[in-house]
Amino acid sequence: YVWCHEKHTSNRIRRSLQLNLLCVMIFVQASVVFACYLQWQVYHLINYDTFWNYCMITLLGLCAPEACAAICEYFTSVNYAPVSWIAKDAHLGMIQVVLRGLGQGFASAGLPSVVNLIVQILAFQWEGFYGLVLLTCASQACTGWQATLAAFGAAVNNANRYVHLTTVNEMAHHRANVCASIGTTTSHNGKCIAGQNAFFATTCLLGALMADKYTQAGENFKNTTGQEFSEFTRAGLLASIVFTMLFLANTLSACITMAKSVVSHCKDNSDVVPRKDKVFPATHIRPLANLVSFASIECFRLTISPMIQTFGAPLVIGQLFGFKGLLMMLSGGNSVAFSLNMFLINSGQAWDAARKYILFGMLKDEQGNVIGAESEVYDTLGIGEQIGGPLEDLCGPALNNFIKFVAVTSFVTRDVYDMSPAKSWPWGMVQIAVNFALVAFFKWGLTITIKYLEAALKKAKDRIEYEEGTAMLQELEARDRQIEERMQERGGPKKDDEEVQLF
Repeated sequence: YVWCHEKHTSNRIRRSLQLNLLCVMIFVQASVVFACYLQWQVYHLINYDTFWNYCMITLLGLCAPEACAAICEYFTSVNYAPVSWIAKDAHLGMIQVVLRGLGQGFASAGLPSVVNLIVQILAFQWEGFYGLVLLTCASQACTGWQATLAAFGAAVNNANRYVHLTTVNEMAHHRANVCASIGTTTSHNGKCIAGQNAFFATTCLLGALMADKYTQAGENFKNTTGQEFSEFTRAGLLASIVFTMLFLANTLSACITMAKSVVSHCKDNSDVVPRKDKVFPATHIRPLANLVSFASIECFRLTISPMIQTFGAPLVIGQLFGFKGLLMMLSGGNSVAFSLNMFLINSGQAWDAARKYILFGMLKDEQGNVIGAESEVYDTLGIGEQIGGPLEDLCGPALNNFIKFVAVTSFVTRDVYDMSPAKSWPWGMVQIAVNFALVAFFKWGLTITIKYLEAALKKAKDRIEYEEGTAMLQELEARDRQIEERMQERGGPKKDDEEVQLF
C-alpha cells in the first residue's frame, strides 16, 4: 500500500514505500524470533545466548542492506544536498562536474564498506562461520521487494521520457517528474542491494570453500583464524586487484566496441530507417526489430571474452599460487569488487541525478528564477551523465557477477588446487597462456574472422550474380526506384523527363 496525493513530494511518497519494506522486515524478524524461541524453550536445542545471537544476527542482516542503500541514496538522490552541489557548481565547467561526481563516489563507497565490516565482525564473533551464513540468508529476505521497487523505477523512468515527448500538459509533466524522481532512487537502491547481497554471498561461499578444503586435509577449519603472510598469499591478494581491473577494462572496452558496432550498422542502412509506407508506430516496428536482432547477437559475442577471463581467474591463481593464494584472491577481490561497485554506480547516479535536478526545475539563480533544461549548465552536466552511464549501468553491476562467478568456479574446482603450488605452478603458466589466447581470440580474432567470412561470402555471391546477370537487373531496379523517389519529392515531373535529366 502506498499513500499518494497531488500535494505529496517525491520524498514523502518514497517514505511510504519504505514503510512497506519495514513491514516486511518486521514480519521476517518476528518469524525468526518465534522459530528460535521454539528451539530454545520447547525443543531445548539451543541456549539463551545462542537464541539471542541468532536474533541479533538476523536483525543485522535485515538492516545492513537498507543502511547501505540509505547511505547511497543520500549521495545520489535529487532530494538531498550532495546532488544539488553538483548542479550548483556546474557553471564552473565540466572539470568541476567530473571531479565533484568522483569525489562523492569515493565518499559514498567508503561508508557502506564500513557497515559491512562491522556486521560481519559481529556475526563471526557471535556464531563463527554459521553466523556469516545466517547473516547472508537474512540479507536476502527483502531482495524480492527491492527487486520489485527497482523494476518500478525502470518503468516510471521510461514513462517520464514518454510523457515529455508526447505531451505539453504541465500537470502531466509534474506527475511524471515526481514518479521519475522516486523511480531513479528505487532503481539505484536495487543496484546497491544487489552489490550488498553479492558481497555477503561471496563471503559465505568463501567460508564453505575453506571449510571443505581444510576438512579434506584432516584439519579443523574452525581453528583457522587467518592466513599466514607468505609470498603466495601476498601474490593472491595482489592478483585480486589485477584481475578485477582487467575485468573492468575488458567490460568497458566491450561497451565502446558495442557502441561503434551499432553506429556502423545504422550508418546508411535502410533496414533500420523508419518506413515511409506505414503509419506510426508501424513505421518503427520492423526497423527496431532489425536493430534489436543485430544488437543482441553483437552483445552475446562481446560477453564471451569477459566470461572466459572470469572463469580463468581462479584456475590461474589456484594453480600458480596454491589454495591459500586463491583464498586471498577471493577475499581481497570480494572487498575490491564491492567498493568499486559502490563507487562506480554512485558516481554515475550522482551525475544523472544532478541533470534531473535541473530538468525537474529545482535549480534556481540568485533572483529565484528557475534554471531549466535549455541552460548551459544542463548541457555541461550532460558530460557527466555520458561518462556515468556505462559506469553505473554496466561496469558497477558487472562486478557483482564477476566476483560471484569467481567464487562459484573456485568452489566447483576446489579439488584441482593443492595447498602448496610446488607441483601445480607449471599448469598455472599453461592456464595463463590458454586464457590469454582465448580472450584475445574472442575479443579481436573472432571479429576479424567474421569479417573475413562475410567478405568471402559477399565476393562469392557477387560473382554468381554477375555470371547469371542478376547484378545488372538489380542495378536497373535500384535506378528505377531512385527515379520514382525523385518524382515524388519534386511533385510530379514525368519519368521520361527525369530519365533524361539523370543521363
